[in-house]
Amino acid sequence: MKRRPALPVSLYVADRSVIVVGDGPGAEERAVRLTAAGARVERIACADYLPDRLGGAFAVFAQADPQLNARVVSDGRAAGCLVYAHDLPDLSDMAMPALARRGPITIAISTDAAAPALARRLRQLCQSLLDSGGEALDALVAELERQRAALPSGARSGLYRIASRLGLCGRLEVADEPAGDPAEL
Repeated sequence: MKRRPALPVSLYVADRSVIVVGDGPGAEERAVRLTAAGARVERIACADYLPDRLGGAFAVFAQADPQLNARVVSDGRAAGCLVYAHDLPDLSDMAMPALARRGPITIAISTDAAAPALARRLRQLCQSLLDSGGEALDALVAELERQRAALPSGARSGLYRIASRLGLCGRLEVADEPAGDPAEL
């Protein structure tokens, strides 16, 4: 499989119609991730797939065999949808990176289709790192969120001072609160 450079983005799918075509755990995992992001997900079993069911969808995720995935991609593009075909990056408009998550923090790992197994291993390492931050990391994120909400948009660059409390020495650590006047953020 050739390397396919991608533009890393976070796609907002809340309240959008998204279709997942396929059976099995891969289709289920896609549906769960999309539902967690707020999408209105419709699952279509391979045996029930018809192209006219894609009309009006924002995106289509094909999680079937390569032949059906290629057909779903073609039909999805004709319907004006963003398309993703499992294990067929050359046909897809987007990639599904390996994710490490803790609360609102998401680290996405992609190797541009060059080494998916490496992406999975890096995801495990990043997940361990996030988990090692524990409640201190959760509290820091909550404080950043609170401070951000209280500031006008032009003054938010000072939040770097709070975020700089993160340390990385084999594990994620949160240092004590920085000294100084919080109003100077």
